[in-house]
Amino acid sequence: MSSDRPWLDSLRESSVALQGVLGALLEAERHFAPPASPLERLREITTSPEWAWLQPLYRLIADVDHALAYADDLPASESAAIGAHARELLTGGGAPAEQPFLEHYRALLQTDPAVAMAHAAALRALQALPAEAANQSERLHARHQWNERRRFLRMGQRGRGTS
Repeated sequence: MSSDRPWLDSLRESSVALQGVLGALLEAERHFAPPASPLERLREITTSPEWAWLQPLYRLIADVDHALAYADDLPASESAAIGAHARELLTGGGAPAEQPFLEHYRALLQTDPAVAMAHAAALRALQALPAEAANQSERLHARHQWNERRRFLRMGQRGRGTS
């Protein structure tokens, strides 16, 4: 446990819960997709336009895991921003680019019990993250810092100091 940064443990648990949502979605979709080996399915999920709706979720998971790998400077405010982004993705209110995910997700959430259970577990885990700042400018600043960290991590840099 990170006693000086307890939000990192909560963020790890949130990542595991989001991975559970992804797993439940993939299992639910497997019933509708033609048979494929695990390697073929991975290739389809990451490259096929039919699976593009999943990108917001698996990119978020990858970004969180990458940030945790370099968590030496991840402040609580960014963990709060991550939690808010994940909750918006799972419940609505996210960016327009995330709407195809939300449409597919809602349909599976209403028809597949495993997806519903994973959803509930993810929301519980995300609830353990720090709350976002009440001040809108502080909240927007933290979200901007998180987006910048994601951008730099995607470019292959180890991150940078944030304020």
